Amino acid sequence: MIKKFKFTDQRIRALPANDPDSASTELEVSDTEVIGLKCLCGKSGSKRWLLRYTFESRKRAIAIGRYPDVDLVTARKVPRKHKNQIAEGIDPKSAKEERKALPTISKFFWSHYDPHIQRSKRSWELDIQRFRLYVEPSLGSIRYRDLKAMDVQNMQNMQNFLLNSYRRTKNLQPSTCNRALALLKTMGNYAYRLDIIPSNEAMKIRLLKEDNIRMIGTSDNGHQNKPVRMLCSQQTIASYGYLLIDNTAYRYVREHPVITI
Repeated sequence: MIKKFKFTDQRIRALPANDPDSASTELEVSDTEVIGLKCLCGKSGSKRWLLRYTFESRKRAIAIGRYPDVDLVTARKVPRKHKNQIAEGIDPKSAKEERKALPTISKFFWSHYDPHIQRSKRSWELDIQRFRLYVEPSLGSIRYRDLKAMDVQNMQNMQNFLLNSYRRTKNLQPSTCNRALALLKTMGNYAYRLDIIPSNEAMKIRLLKEDNIRMIGTSDNGHQNKPVRMLCSQQTIASYGYLLIDNTAYRYVREHPVITI
């Protein structure tokens, strides 16, 4: 059997399974167009791509994928990319192994950020809740170094869509979306300090515009002490405690909950 020829889809499909009585686990054939590209056929008939190369006088091999999940065109592109790395003095297999070792956003949060905030932040339980509900489902599986501003924007766009779709049921609020983004920004700053990411991509995304909130206050003029509804900001309430509405001073009543629009 010829073991060295120019690969075509037809010839790869026609490759027989390795002989069950063969001492080798797989039958190996070589491509004449891309030197080092191999197709290995198992005894069950399964086929996979492999690149064999030499780096610093050492024989190396790197898996490319299984056929037909990875087609011939792609199988030829990958070795060419790896050969460019070799020409630049980079071992593609070592680079791939280092890449696999890079943490995903989920792994970074649970392995690094969670222990950090439990030591330094009183409200760490809220961060865990926000991460589980609003960040991890959409971004958790992404390797942190691969995170782009567009990924964060897509997360915010989806949350904004849900906000506009379910605003009446109050399932999601602009402030909730912003807390999730703020968490990502803080995480990014910490990851940057640990040299896990080259830049904090979340900082490129703006917060959503938050509506004013409805607060409940009482008249503080000594004559009328009934609750009233007023539009104001939390910052104003926290800073002054009193608001002047229609020439009447109103005092914020902490016993009443804040109702977010």
